[in-house]
Amino acid sequence: MKNYIPLILAIVLGAASVVAVSRFLRERQETAEQTDAVLAVNRDLQAGDELTEEVLDKKMVPVSARPRQAVYWSERTRVLGQKTARPIRRGDYVLLSDVAVSRTFGDLVSQNEWAVTIEANGGVADFVQAGDEVAIIATLNIEKSVPSADASAPAERIQQEATLTLFPKVRILDTGEMANNGARKIVVGLPPEQAQVLVAAQRRAELVLALRHPGDPSALRREDAGLVDDQTFQKLFQGIKPVVVPSEPSAAGGGKAEK
Repeated sequence: MKNYIPLILAIVLGAASVVAVSRFLRERQETAEQTDAVLAVNRDLQAGDELTEEVLDKKMVPVSARPRQAVYWSERTRVLGQKTARPIRRGDYVLLSDVAVSRTFGDLVSQNEWAVTIEANGGVADFVQAGDEVAIIATLNIEKSVPSADASAPAERIQQEATLTLFPKVRILDTGEMANNGARKIVVGLPPEQAQVLVAAQRRAELVLALRHPGDPSALRREDAGLVDDQTFQKLFQGIKPVVVPSEPSAAGGGKAEK
């Protein structure tokens, strides 16, 4: 009987390994990274060849691996009829830089969308490219009502600086040169109503861009990002005791310095 014990143990351990591997593969499939549908070509193309429906294929690629300038399958009309600026090998992605634009700039604007130029200073604005997605954050002065110490007196109106997310997700159509004030000119696409808000916001607020992950599907609402004002920073100090600087420097370990 003792001779069978190692065999039985081997069978039990083997079965346990199979179960563990199966569970691992199942969990990996369930947590598989989201993919995007992008454009690829199904044949070798030379510089100057036309991009037609016949040469374009849909290719699924993990979001984290999608090239920044890859063209989404849903936006293939942007490149249809265009000429290639350089050779593209069969199976390769179609990048915006591979296309020699021969249409008007208006062809980059989607239906029910307006193109608006904004000026943004420094940071991400210096590095974004056409096709990137950004959030537009605005800092402006808002009027706030403060109750008066005299209950019979009307509330006092004061100006306070506040920062909030103006548009959580905006597509960049093109980037331009620097303006006279050092800001970079950036063209974005927005629905007409939002485009008007953005034009008005430029006159009242300082705008900053925050770069989003390529193809990030999350739909952050403006309310979710919250509002940053004086109260935000006042709450940072709640529960934190002031640090008292001693009159004499202390040695390591909390004792007094040796004389």
